[in-house]
Amino acid sequence: MSERNIVVTEATGQFIESLPVEIVERKGIGHPDSLCDGIAERISVEYSRWCQENLGTLLHHNFDKVQLVAGEVKLGYGGGEMVRPIRIQIAGRGTPTWQGREIPLDAIAIEAARRHVRETMRHLDPDRHMLIESFVGRGAEELCYVVDHVTANDTSFGVSHWPRSGLENAVYETSRYINYQLIDQFPVGEDVKVMGARQGDRMVLTVAMPFLAQQIGDATEYVEAKRAAEAAIQAFAERLDHRDVKVMVNTADQVAAGAVYLTLTGTSAEMGDDGAVGRGNRVNGLITPFRAASLEAACGKNPISHVGKVYNVLAMLAARDIVTRVPTVREATVYLLSQIGAPLDQPLVATVQVRPTTGALTRSIQADVRAVLDENLAQVHTVRERILAREFPLF
Repeated sequence: MSERNIVVTEATGQFIESLPVEIVERKGIGHPDSLCDGIAERISVEYSRWCQENLGTLLHHNFDKVQLVAGEVKLGYGGGEMVRPIRIQIAGRGTPTWQGREIPLDAIAIEAARRHVRETMRHLDPDRHMLIESFVGRGAEELCYVVDHVTANDTSFGVSHWPRSGLENAVYETSRYINYQLIDQFPVGEDVKVMGARQGDRMVLTVAMPFLAQQIGDATEYVEAKRAAEAAIQAFAERLDHRDVKVMVNTADQVAAGAVYLTLTGTSAEMGDDGAVGRGNRVNGLITPFRAASLEAACGKNPISHVGKVYNVLAMLAARDIVTRVPTVREATVYLLSQIGAPLDQPLVATVQVRPTTGALTRSIQADVRAVLDENLAQVHTVRERILAREFPLF
């Protein structure tokens, strides 16, 4: 096996924490874009499981073209009704037959979509509130071939960094706190968005968070619930970072005019907010305009040979591994470039930009970083199993 083309360089420019301004965003699990990401990825996982259990192999697929068309509701304090359902349109490519056996692509896709919604949303019923349609087609024969031979099915790149900045961590953890803890204490839904801004040593977290109309009787109850929820989020966020943090919830509200963030199902997808795969969080769970990032829609792509998925995940895992195992590295950003048809463990080039803890980049640090990345590339096949095991979220 030829030596891998790995280049280790020193990061240029200011450290992220030294920049005067930083912006970070995260869309929560009930955001229309996140729902599309989650559905696409669940279809990929369920299709792969079906193939393994029934055929003993994994087959080519890319279910990364899921779109959500918003529904329509009549809503007010105390409740409402769904007037027009949310439409989920599943597109993409799969393998409909294998060695003479038909594969129920549409049935797998639709049931996987329903399962994701049931497991993610408390008040959104995929049978009553949604119309789910599958338009999955047959994949190209040449791409089926590269899956079968486990070589890169595209010329593309993956990139990720580690560790998170203080603002990135605050945005990520605050969003998850609302989705998985605050939701048990207040009448709120899952369609959360946290936009973080840091200017110097001051952070502002602007939170969009839907309240459930059926559990809010009037404007007074809404204001009380919003203030209490905002205080709880503020107390949580203050524990995440030593810098000053200000939390502001639903800043567009005009309570006197009756314009407040109420939903029936916990997501804005019920009325006027569409969604699509790849428009939300990157593989690291964040949208970080001050960082290097890939625009690939990782969710729904096959985890066998699609570098738009595999290399983005591998870059994230490798960046974490480098910072953990090389104590002289403060920060690492990993870039992996594939060449279609080449083995996944042999990228055209793999490069790491590192920021040493002290001093300049030395040959010793370069060697240590190169060794860690080389080891991660040698184990690229394990990424597939970790994705299929749903070991970590991809959005």
